[in-house]
Amino acid sequence: MKRISKTLLILALCAWTGIGTNVVNASTSSRTAPPKRVEVQQHRSRHERPQYRSPIMNERDFQYLYKTIKRKSFEKDQLELLSVGVLDNYFSSRQCAKILSLFSFDKEKMKALDIMAEHIVDRENVHLILDSFRFDSDRREAAKMLGVPKR
Repeated sequence: MKRISKTLLILALCAWTGIGTNVVNASTSSRTAPPKRVEVQQHRSRHERPQYRSPIMNERDFQYLYKTIKRKSFEKDQLELLSVGVLDNYFSSRQCAKILSLFSFDKEKMKALDIMAEHIVDRENVHLILDSFRFDSDRREAAKMLGVPKR
């Protein structure tokens, strides 16, 4: 009898303090809710799907991604890693320009921008991205890809 009451006392104490509730919570909800998204105005036609703003990748995670891409020897491997790195992540224009600086030729920069274009949050700073390209024709193509209106 004394043994049962000790067990009940321990269970009651655990329930009161919240110890052991993680097991119950982990089994009931294995997924977290997606981050809240805020609608952002774009320079696109009003008939297109609205773009959404999500939190920008934090600096520590971005530095890890940047250094991992930089360590790859071949641009094909860098682009492949970048395409995995953008999944469920969003970038600032500054972060995008920094990743574009890893690529030597405008052709590869354009491929990288194509991968990242839908994941760039602050469209008001796209000039940082456009400055990454050497030739005006590539800048115009990049601006078109980013949805920047013609001047």
